[in-house]
Amino acid sequence: MKKNIDVVGAAFIENDKILATKRSDDRILGTLWEFPGGKIEKGETPEQALKRELFEEFNDDIQVGDKVTDTSSFEYDFGTVNLTVYYAKFITHNFNLIAHSKVEWMSQEELKTVKWADADQLAVGEICKADLSKVKFG
Repeated sequence: MKKNIDVVGAAFIENDKILATKRSDDRILGTLWEFPGGKIEKGETPEQALKRELFEEFNDDIQVGDKVTDTSSFEYDFGTVNLTVYYAKFITHNFNLIAHSKVEWMSQEELKTVKWADADQLAVGEICKADLSKVKFG
């Protein structure tokens, strides 16, 4: 039986743009675009996991906002990824890249122009039609 992997991602909003990150070529799903984040550890809430992961990936503190959409599940060779994406914004801006080869701020229209990891596509669709001015942060 394949393992279930619960992950969380951040759709950062800044100046009406969304942060998209491209996975490093040498990683699983390399070259695909995704929302930054990672695995939820035992005992963590999704919001706690997101704050920890973004501190590990970018060395930044973040504020977690509304959930983008329901959790999406996608079966890969290595297991089933259950992804929940939240809107977020940066509190600090260190932006050290560890897991990604490229980071880009994109308009909602531009999000449709890159190849996203399958698990992220439901959230991309929701973000493209959302009114970003109505997103609330804790």
